[in-house]
Order: sequence, then structure tokens, then C-alpha cells
Amino acid sequence: MILRNKIFTIIALFLITTSKAQEMVFNSQPKLMQVSNPSFFGLNSWNRSGLLYNSTEINPNETQNNKFFYGSYSFDLLNFSLGIQFNNFSAPNIGYRKNDLNLSYIYKIELGNDMWFLPSVNVGFVSKNLNPSNLIFEDQINSITGYINQESIDPLADFFLAKNYSDLGASFIVHNTDFLIGINFDYLNQPNTAYDTDVEFLVPISYGIQAAYEFNLNPYDRRFLPRYSYLYAYSSVRRDSESINIFSSQEFQLGEFSVGINQQFGLFENFSFLNLGLSAGLTYENFDFGVSYAFSIQDLTNTYRYPPRIFDLYLSFDFSPFLRNRRGQYKRLQVDNY
Repeated sequence: MILRNKIFTIIALFLITTSKAQEMVFNSQPKLMQVSNPSFFGLNSWNRSGLLYNSTEINPNETQNNKFFYGSYSFDLLNFSLGIQFNNFSAPNIGYRKNDLNLSYIYKIELGNDMWFLPSVNVGFVSKNLNPSNLIFEDQINSITGYINQESIDPLADFFLAKNYSDLGASFIVHNTDFLIGINFDYLNQPNTAYDTDVEFLVPISYGIQAAYEFNLNPYDRRFLPRYSYLYAYSSVRRDSESINIFSSQEFQLGEFSVGINQQFGLFENFSFLNLGLSAGLTYENFDFGVSYAFSIQDLTNTYRYPPRIFDLYLSFDFSPFLRNRRGQYKRLQVDNY
């Protein structure tokens, strides 16, 4: 009975933790908007693929990692695009792993005056497991010397918890060459994520809103700026159960180079944090490289909690067939390829 209670206790703790942080926290949202809103896969009928490595330092002794892959392909004659995303999330210190595979269908509708509407339907498949053997139990610690034994006789150390489930989502984007507005809904089917089949823990429906505006900084080809120079302002708000994440960024595209700053605010019950980040990128031929780092500011309500420090490194490849005709045009919000 005691063992059963311990198992249910640790299950409950990780259910609460993972349900409050279903989306990865990262800085490269303006370049990888499809993570938040899969309708972005259909933007301007681009064909792209890419990788993202994300590392989040939760506290001085614990780091969580995301390894993310995505790809999209446009069927121009049929007015739709397909997108795929795969993310591997790991928290080595607690033995937790989660794999997400998401498939998206995006239809493209012209509203007139270079305005486009991109609705999307998304299906996700999730596999997660928790291996308590990676944890340190009380009987492993020598209270006199502080030495930690490699073996434990705690029955919980031999348990391996696993869960598979699917989720449904929908998203929408309206955009032209100057602005973009998007909204997304996830977990519409409210999947049961409990490890124990006798327990029901339904994920609440989550939603997010995104907005972007792009401004030409050099419309008259002044010499003090590159010919293609833009300011790309982006903001998003996401609500997951009892947590809220607010992100904003301002990026300057100066020819093939980009630099920017970003701000991220997170709120979970009585814990809140603020991050200030810097980003830099380089576009060369079909490739786009980028790096970003967010500096943490102490928890706004509790001096004993640590806000996350976030590091992103990404690479994307554009294999659109007519890319050569647009080479040198670094504007992000375009409609010429529909």
C-alpha cells in the first residue's frame, strides 16, 4: 500500500509539472512561428526544412533540452501545404523524456488585395516516459560522508512509467505583405495524459494569439542602410491551463544579416519570470542560420526561485523551386509565391 501511494504521488507531481509546460520555451519564435501556429507552414507557399536545438536552464543544477525538426511542402496546383514537426524533449536530471510528432494540413485562400487566409488542421502523436531510476533516493545518501551510492533498494527505483496519446489542433493566419495575425487551438480532444489507466487527467484546451508587423526601413535606397532593410516586430500570447506566456521581439533585417532583442514573460500560479534576449542571424544562399540567448531576471515574486535561461541555435534550408528569382529579397511577409 505504501509503495502504491508513493507511485501515485510521483505520478501526480509529474502530471502537474508537464501539464503546465506543454510547449517548449524558446527565443526563436519570429523565425520558427510554425511551432506556435502550424498555419505558418503555408505562408507564401514556401518549401522549407530545418533544425532547432534549445537548452533551458531551470536552475543552476538542472537543464532541459529540446531537439526539434520541421519540414513543409507546398502543392501549388491544389492550394494546400503539408507540414511536419518532431520534437524530442528531455530532462536528464529527473529521467523524463517526451517525443512529439505533429502533422499539419494548411489550405490557402485568397481574400483579395494581396490578403491571404491560411486555416490549418493538426494531428499530434505524443509518447512520454519517466524513469525514476535516474532519481536519487534517501537510502543512497550517506548522511555522514555525503557519499551517494549507485544502487538503491527503494522499490520505486525499478519502475518505468510510459504513456502514449494523440491530440488535435486547429490554427488560422491572415496576412498580407505588411502584417500577420494568427490564432491557434491545441488539445481540442482533451487527451488523458495520466500514466495510470485507472486515473483520468484531461489536458485543458490551450490557445494562443500571434501578431507581426514588418516595416521597410530603407524605401528610398539610402546608402547608410542595405537595400533590403526591415524592422520585424512580433508578439504572441499563449495560455496553457493555469500558465501564461507572453513573448515579443524586435528584429532588424539588414540585408543578409539580422539582429534583434526579445522579451519573454511567464506566469504560473505564484511564480513569474522575465527574460531579456539577444538574437543574431545570417542568410546565405538557401540557408538561414541563427542563435539567440535570453538572460534571466530574478523571479518577480520569490527570491528563492530561478527563472529559466534560454539558448537557441537553429538552421533552416529553403528548397522552393523559384527561390533564385527572389534571392536578395529578405522580406519575411511575402505573397509573390502563392
